[in-house]
Amino acid sequence: MIAVFAADASAAIEPPVPFTVFAASSLTNVLEEIISDYHNEYHPGLVTLSVAGTGTLARQIEAGAPADVFVSADREWIDYLISKQLIEKSAATLVASNRLVLVTKADRQLTGTLDERLVQLAQTGRIAIGDPEGVPAGRYAKAALQSLQIWTDMEPALVPTDNVRVALSLVLRGEVEGAIVYATDAALVPELAVQAVFLPGLHPPISYWAVVVGNAPWSAFDFVSSLHSARTAGIWTAHGFIAP
Repeated sequence: MIAVFAADASAAIEPPVPFTVFAASSLTNVLEEIISDYHNEYHPGLVTLSVAGTGTLARQIEAGAPADVFVSADREWIDYLISKQLIEKSAATLVASNRLVLVTKADRQLTGTLDERLVQLAQTGRIAIGDPEGVPAGRYAKAALQSLQIWTDMEPALVPTDNVRVALSLVLRGEVEGAIVYATDAALVPELAVQAVFLPGLHPPISYWAVVVGNAPWSAFDFVSSLHSARTAGIWTAHGFIAP
């Protein structure tokens, strides 16, 4: 005779455990909405979000910061953590893409092609970009300027910043003439105008990757899976990102 045991299936499932997400500052608004939706699905307070420049966060993770999920603004910093054996090689998931744009204050008038507009700004002042040494947006900007064959001429007029949000604030305060930033960040500041969009072929693909770090709880894995679900695709696109 086969014994049959009745049990509450939910009792065998580990309850969701709070976890911390380290994410690129350019993802602040979209992740706040995704996390709010995630909290509604489970329970409030499950996710703690910490945002900064991607390179800064990667270095913090390398130094032992308590991150359970890392959402990077490029693949390069993911590969860096793989090389340090801090994340699994096959664990990273592509969650969104973006575009690069040139912005100024809304009352500024520029004419001509993209490279001509950039030169105009450089002749009258300075242009803020993410620091190419550690900020993905800066690496994309440098690659684009190199593709346009104006990097050497433009470099003296460039102001490297810790992240895209800082670059935008410099434009708002009038400390620089313009900035090269992500389209999604530019859309958040009505006082600024997009003067040009960089064609995707001018720089490597702007891609955002999510990965679980270390011995994270299962709820962190579930959250990463949710970032590329049909449910969150609408949130990504509503914020101007390109869902994969």
